[in-house]
Order: sequence, then C-alpha cells, then structure tokens
Amino acid sequence: MQNFESIEDAHRVASRILAGTIDPNLGCGLIAAIGEKLGFPETLAAFLLLGHEQYGHEQVGITAGSCVADILEACRELLATRA
Repeated sequence: MQNFESIEDAHRVASRILAGTIDPNLGCGLIAAIGEKLGFPETLAAFLLLGHEQYGHEQVGITAGSCVADILEACRELLATRA
C-alpha cells in the first residue's frame, strides 16, 4: 500500500488523474487527504473543497460526477505551479 504524504505525491496523483489512470473523484480525495496531512496548504485548497463537495450535496445538484470538470481544472492548475 502506497502512502500519499507530500506535495510531490499530490503532483503524481494529479498527473495520473489527467492521464486517465486514476478516477478523478478518487484522486481528488487522495489529494485532499494529502492536504489535510500537510496542514491545508493553499496549493491544495481546491481539492479540499472539491473533496467535500463531491458527496452529500446531491439535494442541491452537486454530485461526484458534476465535480469532475472542476477536479480536472484543479489538477491542471496544481501541475502548473510545479517548480
């Protein structure tokens, strides 16, 4: 079992999401968990929000599926910040 604990891990997950090898909703949750472990860094804030919004908001029209486009955009933005 692989641990996901660093910004580099978040970048790897984001790359895999964009490559289509990790489900966007699952990957978002992984990156959100990394953000929590790192003390909620601003660079991962979108994933924390999207991870929360994915589930339990269906009554207002927000579903895991409706979050995918935003997750993909957040991945592109995260990878653009790599040094």
